[in-house]
Amino acid sequence: MVMVAIPSMAEIGTGISLVTNGACELASEAVQQFVTSPSIAQAGLNALAAQIEVLEQLVAKLRHVATGIETVQGRLGATLNMEWHSPAGEAFRIAVGERKVQAQQLESLTLETVQLAHQGIDELRTFISSLQSLLSAARATMGDVASGAVAQVCS
Repeated sequence: MVMVAIPSMAEIGTGISLVTNGACELASEAVQQFVTSPSIAQAGLNALAAQIEVLEQLVAKLRHVATGIETVQGRLGATLNMEWHSPAGEAFRIAVGERKVQAQQLESLTLETVQLAHQGIDELRTFISSLQSLLSAARATMGDVASGAVAQVCS
């Protein structure tokens, strides 16, 4: 026959208390981990914010293209100012004039695009900042609620 020792009520209470305290400590640590560690959403916002730098580099290159177009326009203008004394020369001057107009339109479009891109980047930064603030507030609120629940259960 096997003898089984049945623990006393005090021993059972102590065991339950140890398990409960361990569970409460783990739950509290889990809540703290949730509040302090970045979420997938936060990581996505951080990655998006990092890509803004790439957009700014592209906008800088586009501005450089506009400067190049302006240079081409100047050269086309100088060509237009030359005197042409033949029908072929006159046809060439007309073609150069048309290209100058196209270059002006392209430069204007490029500069508008640069301006719109800067505005878009500024709006994107503001939007990301707002989302990061909202996400932080939501995580803190969820952490407070979860901490309160753990404290209420573990008290």
